[in-house]
Amino acid sequence: MPHTLGPPLTRFDVQSTDPEWSNQVLRNAYADFDVGLSGDPAGFRFAHTGTAAPGFAVAHVVYSMVAEFEVAAPGETVHVVSGCAGGSLGVRAGRETAGAEQGRPLLMPPERGWWNRLDDMAVDTVSLDMSLLDRAAHSLFGPEVGRVRFSSMLPVPGTAVRYWESALAHVRGAVLSDDEIAAHPLALAEAGRTLAGAALLTFPNSGLAGAGRAPRTDPAVPAVLRRALAYIEENAGTDIGIDDVAAAARIGVRGLQHAFRRHRGRTPLEELRRARLARAHADLLAGDPAGGESVAAVAARWGFTHPGRFAAHYHAEYGCSPAQTLRS
Repeated sequence: MPHTLGPPLTRFDVQSTDPEWSNQVLRNAYADFDVGLSGDPAGFRFAHTGTAAPGFAVAHVVYSMVAEFEVAAPGETVHVVSGCAGGSLGVRAGRETAGAEQGRPLLMPPERGWWNRLDDMAVDTVSLDMSLLDRAAHSLFGPEVGRVRFSSMLPVPGTAVRYWESALAHVRGAVLSDDEIAAHPLALAEAGRTLAGAALLTFPNSGLAGAGRAPRTDPAVPAVLRRALAYIEENAGTDIGIDDVAAAARIGVRGLQHAFRRHRGRTPLEELRRARLARAHADLLAGDPAGGESVAAVAARWGFTHPGRFAAHYHAEYGCSPAQTLRS
C-alpha cells in the first residue's frame, strides 16, 4: 500500500496476482480502459512501484499476461512509456503506430485515446500533469504558445532520446531516491520542471513547431545556429542549399559547418534532410492510399528523388518503412 514520506511525496509498491484488481490499479493511476485478456491467469504477476509528487509520477509496471487495452483519453495528463525491460508493448493512437523498445520512449497523447497490446510487459512510466507542461512550455517558448499540444508519440530525431533518458535518470537517482532531498517541496518542483522540459524537447509539440527555433533558454546554442535552424524550418519546402542557410545565419559556409558539427553533431544539409523527412512523415501519416497518395509522391514532394535512399533514411529515423506508415 502507498505510504507518505513527509508531504508531499508518496511512494507506492503494489503487487498482485489478481488481473481484475490489477487492472483497476492501472485505471486509477493512468486512464479508464476496456481490456481483453488471454493466457492462463494462474501465473499472472503484476507490480506497480514508484513515486508520486505534485504534478508528476514515476513508476515501474510489470504485467505478465497478454492483454489488449482500449484506453480513454486521459485529458489532463501526459504519460510517457520508456525503459522497456522485458516483453512487448505495441501502441496505436489515431493513424500512428509504434512499439516500446529498449532506448526509445513513447508519449501517450492526452487529447485522444489509444489502443495497446502488451505481452509479459515490464516498462517504466512517467506521468505529467498538463498544467506542469504548460508552465514549462511558457518558460521554454514564451507565453504566446498557449496550451501545448503533442503531435506524435515518437521522439524527434537526433539526441532528444538521450536527453530524456538523462533527465529521467537524474530525477530518479538524484532526487526521488534520496529521502532527504525528496522531502523538500522545492526539490520536487524542480524535478517536475526537469521532466516537463525534457518531454517538450523530446516529443513533437506545438511549442517546438511554433517557435521555429531552438528553445530560448538553451544558452549552449549560439545565435548563428538559431538563425540557421529557424531558416531551415521555415524553408524546408523550398529549393535551398548550404549557401542560402549560411547567408540567413549571417556566417560563412565553413563557419556554419563548424557550428553544426560542434553543437548538433551533423552537417547543415543533414539537418535540412531531417526537417524534410519530418514533413514527409507527417504527410504519410495523413495520406490516404485509397485516394491515390503514394510513397513516391510524398518523397518527391519533399525533394527525395531516390526511393531506396529515402526508404533507408526514413527507416533510420522512424523505425519502419514509408509504406508501413502510409498504410497504418
